[in-house]
Amino acid sequence: MEMSLSPTGWAVWLLLAFAASAQALVHPVRRGTLRHQPAMAAEEENEESKEILGAAALGAISAIAVTDEVGMGIITAAAFAYGATMANGAGKAARVGGRAVFKAYETGIDINEKYEVMEKTKGAVDNLLGGLPELSPKAAAKRKAVAQKQVAEAAAAAS
Repeated sequence: MEMSLSPTGWAVWLLLAFAASAQALVHPVRRGTLRHQPAMAAEEENEESKEILGAAALGAISAIAVTDEVGMGIITAAAFAYGATMANGAGKAARVGGRAVFKAYETGIDINEKYEVMEKTKGAVDNLLGGLPELSPKAAAKRKAVAQKQVAEAAAAAS
C-alpha cells in the first residue's frame, strides 16, 4: 500500500523540522562528545551512543509508521539523532525515548538468546511452508512423476 502525505502533512513535517532547527540555533550547546569532553568516561560515552542510536531508531520507526516512506524515515532518524545531542528539552525527550528503544532492543536480544526465539520461529515457518502443497499444476505433475518413480523403484527392488 503506497501512502503519501497530503500537502498539509508535508507542511506539518517541514514545520517540525524547522522548529527543531530553530531550537538547535537558539540552544547550540551540545551534550558532550569526545571532541568537546575528552575526559568522558567510557560508560558515559557508551550510554550516550545508545541514547542517540535509540533516538534515531525511534525517529525512523515513527516516521515510516506514519508516512509509509523510507525517505521520511531516514530524515526523521537523522533529526532525532541530532536532537538527542542537544542540551535542551527536545534533546532530553529524544534521549529518554532513545534510551527506552535501546532498552527494548537489548531485552529482545536477551530473550532471543535465552529462549532461541528466532531459531524456533524459523523452524516453525519452514515446517509450515514445507507442509503446504504446491498449488500450481506444474508442481502437481512433478509430485505425481516423483511418486510414480518411487513406486517403480520399489517394485524393481522387490522383484
